[in-house]
Amino acid sequence: MDNQETYKAFEALRQGAENYIVRRNNAYKKEVRYFTRIEASNYLSVDGKTVDKYVKMAGIDPNRHEDAAWLIDINEMYQVRELLPLDKRIEHKFTRPKNHKLQVIVVQNQKGGVGKTISAATIASGLATEFHEEFRVGVIDLDPQNTLSTYYAPIVEGEENQWLSVGDLMAGKFEMEEDETFSNVVSESFLQTTIPNLRILPATQDDRSLENWFHRQLHNQSLDKPYHLLKNIIDAVENEFDIIIIDTPPSMGFATINGYFAATSVIFPMQVAENDIDATCNYFKFIPELWELIDDHGHTGYDFMKILLTNHKTSSSTTTLQNKLSNVFGSFIYSREFNNSEAIKECSRLVSTLFDISKSEYPGRTKSVFQKAKDNAYEVTSQVYRNIVDVWDKDN
Repeated sequence: MDNQETYKAFEALRQGAENYIVRRNNAYKKEVRYFTRIEASNYLSVDGKTVDKYVKMAGIDPNRHEDAAWLIDINEMYQVRELLPLDKRIEHKFTRPKNHKLQVIVVQNQKGGVGKTISAATIASGLATEFHEEFRVGVIDLDPQNTLSTYYAPIVEGEENQWLSVGDLMAGKFEMEEDETFSNVVSESFLQTTIPNLRILPATQDDRSLENWFHRQLHNQSLDKPYHLLKNIIDAVENEFDIIIIDTPPSMGFATINGYFAATSVIFPMQVAENDIDATCNYFKFIPELWELIDDHGHTGYDFMKILLTNHKTSSSTTTLQNKLSNVFGSFIYSREFNNSEAIKECSRLVSTLFDISKSEYPGRTKSVFQKAKDNAYEVTSQVYRNIVDVWDKDN
């Protein structure tokens, strides 16, 4: 191909990619989670009569759907839970005291394909929906591939001029109206999702230019405290969230270092395979050098650092590798692995996590596969939950 033919080939690839994304979003439009009467009863841990009582009290008609005898969505579920007396709630609604610091967890590994995004999305949605304290959860997509953003901000496709990405905020690519503050801008940039207490600060493909912007600013000596930019964004909305999960690109660039600096804790996803372990171990050999940089810029230290084993498949070879990892990394490794499952793949096809849909909505042939995967995801998320609560308990 000559230069012109090469250009046309790249343009065809670009157009094909845009067409695929449009078709995917049209075919799998993100919907809110729905609950049948049995699912509502199980979710709230009350009997069916109690569910009916408070659904009626909330003014909700669960029989209004033509294709279902009884159905309420997650927004209505939260309304019903709000009406429950305290002795019937699983947990009281959480209000973060001033002495309990915002928990910011960065999910990172320089090795690609280890499940960073699905881990971040699953942990975030699980903390928001499955723990009845109703934590205010935020997710930040630092990866310009913006896969996480497609889970929770599919409305952004084709609306580039109507919202700001994390890259826009970090690079200051916005104008404030009269009487508008930076906190206002950041708050509005955290978009609502299909989960009432989960908001996302999305990424775009244009955020790929952030690295070049960073180096230009350094060259022009016009960037003060370059690794504080994401933390400044989070600090601006600190009182709007209890927990923030940061997904990162598989590289050690400007955005990732900002993620490390903004975080209070770190989770390293890792697959139990020789190549992944080797790559991650080489990354860990570099980590002290990275920490020196972050420490020099004033970080006060992490509350916890954990390794999450992902895409786990039970086999004798996997068990052998896990034994070796346990001998080396010990308590750094979470005891519960994130298992490989067809249900995760099926939910991902619907741009959803295991906590974005109910068992009755799962389109796969075997509901038990979905329930098993969801139970495993809940166990994984519970480990993170316990870490967070332990930190808050120390703050008392």
